[in-house]
Amino acid sequence: MSPIGEIESIWRYPVKSMRGETLDEIFVSFAGVMGDRLYGIINGDGNRAFPWYTIRDYEALLLYQPRYKNHSATLQPENLAAAQKMPPGINSLYPDQNQFSVEVETPDSDVYSLENNDFLDHLKSLTGNQNLSLHFSQRSQYDCRPLSIFSVEMRDLLVEELGMNIDKRQFRANFYVKWDDQSIDENDLVGHRLKIGDRLEINVLERDPRCKVITVNPDTAAVDSKLIKHIAQSHEGYAGVYGAVLVEGMVKAGDRIELLSRYRF
Repeated sequence: MSPIGEIESIWRYPVKSMRGETLDEIFVSFAGVMGDRLYGIINGDGNRAFPWYTIRDYEALLLYQPRYKNHSATLQPENLAAAQKMPPGINSLYPDQNQFSVEVETPDSDVYSLENNDFLDHLKSLTGNQNLSLHFSQRSQYDCRPLSIFSVEMRDLLVEELGMNIDKRQFRANFYVKWDDQSIDENDLVGHRLKIGDRLEINVLERDPRCKVITVNPDTAAVDSKLIKHIAQSHEGYAGVYGAVLVEGMVKAGDRIELLSRYRF
């Protein structure tokens, strides 16, 4: 095993396209980070292949802050330690839906529970779209793959190339990472297996194709297209990578990342 970096921070997004939350530690299952994107807003008038109503449709969604009411219950399965001790490692029992209850704080500091229709009524009145609904699933409602990974080195490179401030939160990753060596490029890790912390193992599947979402300022929802245009022209439209979980486990901020398959720097 070759150490190559560390987890700079861990993020999850309880409601798809809303603000995320940073975590000290979290359980990562085959479906991704526990509690990540369990709620999504569905556009009944939208594309059947991609039915979600997102930042692409209404940038101000990014200014809404969701929070799990029972935060501690959403960090790891209650029986995780016992399940992992039983060979070859038993599938652990996830919390019930009511333990994943969420409240959302609006940009105006109003707070809505997602257990009733008040929030949807609020959103419909703002957007004029009367065909919105809320969808819950314990299977994360990610766009393409269970895990997204983005390095602070890639952010720094883009800052240098563009000469503008770029907030890492624009890339909405689950794992922001720091590499030990400046020569490491996450794009070159595609197809390789990584171990993170004591137990989690992932496979880096592919590069992450970027869209309008990264152009939206996470604090103001203002849109600046310079970033997406530059990534399209200078980085083939990609920034960061996707991963899939091979061995489930807990992850902590600061955990070391080790390469399990051969890689030449």
